[in-house]
Amino acid sequence: MKLIILNGIEVLIEESEKYIQINDIQEKDLPVVWETLRKNFPGYELVLCFRDMAVSEDALASIGAEVLEDCLTMKTIPDGFMPYKCDEVAPLEKADFAAFAALHDRYNPDCGGTSRHIWEKWGDWPVFLLRQDGEIIGYALILINLRDAAMGEIFCVWARNLENRKALVSAATMCAFINGKNEVIYMVDRDNVDEYDGAAAVGFKEAGFYIGYRVESIN
Repeated sequence: MKLIILNGIEVLIEESEKYIQINDIQEKDLPVVWETLRKNFPGYELVLCFRDMAVSEDALASIGAEVLEDCLTMKTIPDGFMPYKCDEVAPLEKADFAAFAALHDRYNPDCGGTSRHIWEKWGDWPVFLLRQDGEIIGYALILINLRDAAMGEIFCVWARNLENRKALVSAATMCAFINGKNEVIYMVDRDNVDEYDGAAAVGFKEAGFYIGYRVESIN
């Protein structure tokens, strides 16, 4: 993604997918930035991400933004991490990419790390697969190439039960630490008990909240 500055605000743009993301914009800055976006990026999807800060529903409704995600921020560090070993979890190989992509695009089409991103940025988005009798029954996706070089972020975990989820979260977290990260964050759906328990079981603790809003098409 390309970083530009609009009205003093950092804006991330993926031109090939007509996608824009803005993190933690202050409510007072939203109207001016919105008008700039309408003028210069009509038809783009806009995602607004707020971590540990609230913006009024009226301000977001005024630009047609709807809730995309309502999450708790969970974090772990090497000293707090409790690995959950599972021999059936293995890194995604390119030969298995098509099978993984079909699952990912079906079950997590709105994930920030699309299958296209993962393929084009191979190595930035490590994926871990869990198989049973040759079938993929779960996977975890983590981003390790962030602007914050000390942090990794788990973007997506798809699993059929809590034990599988623990194994996948553990593998993704271990990958980040092996790659020199000092901290891993994971945004879990506020209402998803399995997501929360799977993260907590390997040492993640609550550290705040995150709410994402989406405008499907800027106009």
